Amino acid sequence: MQRKRWLLIGVLLLASGSCARRDWVSDLLVLSDVTGTWEGTVRGRSLGWGYPQAPITLVLQQNGPKVTGELSWSRGQGRVEGLVNGEVLTFSEGIKGELAVDGDEMWGTVQGVLFATTIVPCSPCFLRFRRVSSPVPASSEPPAR
Repeated sequence: MQRKRWLLIGVLLLASGSCARRDWVSDLLVLSDVTGTWEGTVRGRSLGWGYPQAPITLVLQQNGPKVTGELSWSRGQGRVEGLVNGEVLTFSEGIKGELAVDGDEMWGTVQGVLFATTIVPCSPCFLRFRRVSSPVPASSEPPAR
């Protein structure tokens, strides 16, 4: 009986130790690069008016998985923050929601105070972007003379 108790305690200790580890799957994911200027449209459903669209611009900087930036459109502007995990950009400050990232395109639904100032607020709003510029990487070689 004593031996079974110690075996059970040992198994529980081993099992609890594996629960405290980081998620190894997220370590293997390749982060999409979202740095740059993105232009697109915001679309929301308004009663009786179909799906109106408005132009929108998003300027993002990325440091590892952390993303910060500025969102602006005809009804306002504000700071946004979020995280990239694989091919998904999740906003948590300024706006809340997720955008799928596919190279130079992003799309998804968001909501937040930056979209609450419209005459007919969209909740959620559908955003679609195309990257129009990205920073030029620094060359490792000196310029030719």
